[in-house]
Amino acid sequence: MNPSVDSSHDTRTVPPARAVASRPFNAHMHRVIGPVLDLPEGSAVVDVGCGDGAVARWLAAQGRHHVLGIDVDLPDRAETDGPQALPDGGSLELRRADLTGFRRDRLHDGVLLLGVLHYAGSAEAVRRMLAAADALGTPGSPLALSWICDEVPLTYEEAYLPGRGLVEAALAALGRTAVTAWTREVTHAHGGSPEHDHRIVYGIWQRP
Repeated sequence: MNPSVDSSHDTRTVPPARAVASRPFNAHMHRVIGPVLDLPEGSAVVDVGCGDGAVARWLAAQGRHHVLGIDVDLPDRAETDGPQALPDGGSLELRRADLTGFRRDRLHDGVLLLGVLHYAGSAEAVRRMLAAADALGTPGSPLALSWICDEVPLTYEEAYLPGRGLVEAALAALGRTAVTAWTREVTHAHGGSPEHDHRIVYGIWQRP
């Protein structure tokens, strides 16, 4: 195992990856986004499965990057009419689009795929998602990932939660290895479901 890969519950302090303004996510997310945030100003970044665009907007403003966020369920109110310049540099564009059918118009210096893989539905769909995300980046781009790999008890019997081994094997087939990766255990209840435990994987994968 790569000694730089931390497979235990992460308890370390988040590194100061530029000044941290109010951020729309937790410390684990900040840590996994850090290598993308710290790309040179003006870098092109794509946030796949961006939700309402909150993280993409924060990243564009803090890193002064040109960030494209795509999500198949992007709210109408969030979609932009092309890239929108931000006051302090960088830009933000939010599009309603599906990853596997997305037609890229450029390669990106950093790729985010956060909280998406556990919606894939099958091992083959996970592999397709990872291949599509990988194709959006330059050869040296960091790929930041997070996903739920286990849940006890399983809230929805039909849920498919991709194991870490499957994802790492698929990334290895694409030529990417983990720079850092760790897991986080979360106990909570939401949406009327009983209390349950999630195991979430976070990590950065790059080509050597």
